[in-house]
This record gives sequence, structure tokens and C-alpha cells, in this order.
Amino acid sequence: MKVIFTGRHVEVSDALRDFAEERIEKMTSYLDDLIDVHVTLSVEKHRHAAEVSIKTRGGDFLASTETDDMYASLSQALDKLETQAHKHAGKRQATFKNGARELVPAEAAE
Repeated sequence: MKVIFTGRHVEVSDALRDFAEERIEKMTSYLDDLIDVHVTLSVEKHRHAAEVSIKTRGGDFLASTETDDMYASLSQALDKLETQAHKHAGKRQATFKNGARELVPAEAAE
């Protein structure tokens, strides 16, 4: 997994990097193989924006937020990604279960 950090008008500190990487590591348990993660942090006047893009084998996920605090923005964006990932994992399991029922012949099930 490759994590790329980009700062627009802001220097990305080590603390921000560690915070984001720690939260992303927790998501690896329910996401397919993470290929690429891109974290973009930007500051415009008093608006702190965070955009996180994750590419996996199963699909792409994107979340962005804007608040007055950089850590809050990053945390909210990562929360949105977790929600998306859980929803995707649930759909994937439901599809597998439904598909598995259709593949089993009626005689073999008895």
C-alpha cells in the first residue's frame, strides 16, 4: 500500500501523517487489497479541507470535508471512507451469499 500526502498551502506535519496512516491501517481489515491512498490537505483562509482517495481491487472510494480544524477535517473524511467501505463490504457479502444459494442444486441441498 502506497500512501501519498499532498499539502496545498500547508506543510503536512509528521503528526498528521501518523494520524492518517494509523486510521487507514484500521480499514485494511475490511477492504480488499489497498493499492493506492492519496491524502490531500489544503488551507484557504480559515477553511481546512481534507480529501482522501483510496483505490482498491474492488473499487475506488473518495471523501472530502471542510472545517476550521485540520485534524477534524481529516477525521471526518476518514469516517466517511469507513462508512463507504463497510457498505461496500456488506454488499459484497450479500452478493456472495445470494450467488452461493443459486449455485447449489435443489437435490444436493436436501
